[in-house]
Amino acid sequence: MECREQMRWVLSLSKGLLRTFNARYAAFSFTTDYVVLDVLPTWTSGISRFIGQRTPGRKPAVDLKSLILESGEEWYGLLDRRNSRSVASLHLLHDNHKPHLDPKSIKPARKSRPRLSRLENDCLKILKIEREVLSSKSCTSTIKSAYKRLAKRHHPDKGGDEETFKRLNEAHQQMLMWAENPQYTCRKALLDSWSYDGSTNRWTPPL
Repeated sequence: MECREQMRWVLSLSKGLLRTFNARYAAFSFTTDYVVLDVLPTWTSGISRFIGQRTPGRKPAVDLKSLILESGEEWYGLLDRRNSRSVASLHLLHDNHKPHLDPKSIKPARKSRPRLSRLENDCLKILKIEREVLSSKSCTSTIKSAYKRLAKRHHPDKGGDEETFKRLNEAHQQMLMWAENPQYTCRKALLDSWSYDGSTNRWTPPL
């Protein structure tokens, strides 16, 4: 949570730069070697990619902050040379333009995923079912199959533990009730990157 809150704070610092670039969408990701900020302005179909080197031992949020500050300083430096704000922005975006990048790659899609209570999450673990299974049409049959497989192993008549078998039964019933009235959360986000939507001026965590 501490890392995520630090990331949110640093990404909020980028909003001024993104508004200056008139960004429609943006995405932030990182590897062990680099932090990457992709920007898609409203007036073009091409992505500009800003890349910063990772510093050993530092968190990605700190390296992103350095990238944002360096890009901001470069933009102000262009203003000092009697360029207009728009010319300075165009210059930076042009220098970092990457024509091979697909603009759709940073446009967040509307994704839905099962919404579960803490109890229901525990039930999935007991039944050894992956969360993604709940989005499939075979959800109910998968729950029943998982229960039958584990019931054979843990049934007291087969030498299993009675308390474990009881929890298995409860988990089975709980997840069947969820399957009868499934609940989902829906949001626009990217799979492995933080995403920015210029229409709302907000960053969204990765799915």
